[in-house]
Amino acid sequence: IQPGERLIVSLSGGIDSMSLFCLLHSFSKQMALDLHLVHFNHGLREESLEEEDFLRDLANQKGVPITVFSSTSLKGTSGIQQKARDWRNDCLIEVLKEQKFDKIALGHHLDDLVETQIWRMLRGASLFSLNPIQESSPPYIRPLLRFRKQDLENYLLSINQEWCQDRSNFENDYTRNIIRNQLIPVMEEQAGGRLVDKMLALNDDAYQLKLDFENQVPAATIESEELGYQSILSLSPVFAKELIHRFLLHHGQTEITRTQIEDIHKLVKLNQGNWQIGLKQDKIITGRDKTVFISQRSDV
Repeated sequence: IQPGERLIVSLSGGIDSMSLFCLLHSFSKQMALDLHLVHFNHGLREESLEEEDFLRDLANQKGVPITVFSSTSLKGTSGIQQKARDWRNDCLIEVLKEQKFDKIALGHHLDDLVETQIWRMLRGASLFSLNPIQESSPPYIRPLLRFRKQDLENYLLSINQEWCQDRSNFENDYTRNIIRNQLIPVMEEQAGGRLVDKMLALNDDAYQLKLDFENQVPAATIESEELGYQSILSLSPVFAKELIHRFLLHHGQTEITRTQIEDIHKLVKLNQGNWQIGLKQDKIITGRDKTVFISQRSDV
C-alpha cells in the first residue's frame, strides 16, 4: 500500500474484514489513503439487514463512503458458495473500474490460508496448490494474510470495536466449516500446537516452487494455442504436469482432475498420437502430430 492510494475495502463485518478496515482507517490520514467500503448482503440470513444497518452506521461514524450490493437470487441455488464469490468479485471489479480505485483490500488471514491448504489436499491437488492465497494478486491485496484470526480478535477488543458474528460459520454444513471446526483442532493438537507454522512453511515452499516454474516456463508457452510434446517432455514430471494444468486453465478449463493431467502426461511420454480426452464445457483435448490442443467436440 502506497501513500495516496485509493482503496476499496470489502467489509463483511466479521473479525477479519473489520480488523482490516480499522487498521487501514487508522493509517488513512498519515498515508493520505482514500478508502471506500463495499458490503454484500447475500439475503441468506435473518440478521443480514441488521448487519447492513450496523455497517452503514459505522461508515457514517468514520466518515468513509460505503456501497452495499444486495442479492435475492442466491438462496436455494446449487453451488451457492462459488456463485456468491463470483458475484462479489464482479461487483468489486465494477466499482474499481467505474470509480478508478487502485486496489481491492480483502481480509483473508492465516487461518483462511491453512483451511484452504487442507481443503485442497483433500481434493487431491498438486504441490503448487499449497500456496493457494496470495498477499498480492492485482488488483487484490490481502494485508492480513500472515496474521492469526485470534490476533485480529484481540486487536478489535483492544480498540473496543464491535463486529458481526456469522453464526453459520459454526454449523458444519459445508466442507470448509468441517475443516475449520473439527479437523483443524485435531490436527493442531497432534502437531503440538504448531500446525499453522508448519502449514505456512509448506505455503512458502510452494510459492518458491511456483517461482522456479515461472522462471523456467515462459508465459507464452502456456498462452499458446497448442503445446508441443517437446515443451512438456523437456520438463521434470512435476513441472510438466503443472504446464498441462496451466495450459488447461488458460483455455477456460476450471474443473480439472488429477487423473486427466496424469493421463495427458502419460500419453505424451509414450509419444502417442490421435488421442482425445473429454473436458468440461463440451470441449476435448487432443494429441496429434506431436502437439496438444483444445477444441470443441464437434470440431474434431
